[in-house]
Amino acid sequence: MEKQKSKLSRLYGELRRRNVLNTIVLYIVTCWIILQVGSVAFPIFEIHNDYYYWLLGIFIVFFPVAVSISWFYNLTINGFVRIAPFSERRMLNNIAPVVDQRVSLDKNNKAPVRIDGWYVKAVSGPVEGLEYRIDNGVTIGRAIECEITLLRSYISRTHARFVVAEEILYIEDLNSSNGTLVNNKRINQRVRLYQGDEIQFKDIIFKIDEYATQKQSSLLLSKTTLIRNK
Repeated sequence: MEKQKSKLSRLYGELRRRNVLNTIVLYIVTCWIILQVGSVAFPIFEIHNDYYYWLLGIFIVFFPVAVSISWFYNLTINGFVRIAPFSERRMLNNIAPVVDQRVSLDKNNKAPVRIDGWYVKAVSGPVEGLEYRIDNGVTIGRAIECEITLLRSYISRTHARFVVAEEILYIEDLNSSNGTLVNNKRINQRVRLYQGDEIQFKDIIFKIDEYATQKQSSLLLSKTTLIRNK
């Protein structure tokens, strides 16, 4: 019973990741609107009612086609983009994500334990919903040797690298073909990152998050020198 619930939970998470549920709702709503318009327009233009049922039949036939397409592809501003299967995220040197928002938290999936440091969260793209901790040099690219692999044709084999030096997070572009954007600006050299910054590789977006425990925050505050006006 528990295994069955776990499988259903993983399936539900995968359907959400691939936006299949959104596609089903959108398809049903669109078909319903078209049928409602047809029920009004057909009598006005003296179109036989048989065409209404033909239209309904076509929608039913194409429903599994729409679901199948949404399982394998996402519709973006650049057209249809193939969705990477889950197995592509655990390849060779890929670091394990700290957070996976595709899987709902239940009694078998406890909330992740965070430690002080820098984190990057995938807002869109093949690893959407995954969050990684950056504690050293982390390379992003299409090659499976990278710590974070993005299987997209417009991603270079070694595209960019996160670097932590003296507790400061930087990113540098590794001479990629399509470039790296920080807050919508293309970078040509190593750039320092701050809380809330956005890293973009075309339609793939990562957001920067700096986490510090209350103890660490208090320690930083105690080191801060307050200057008062006399």
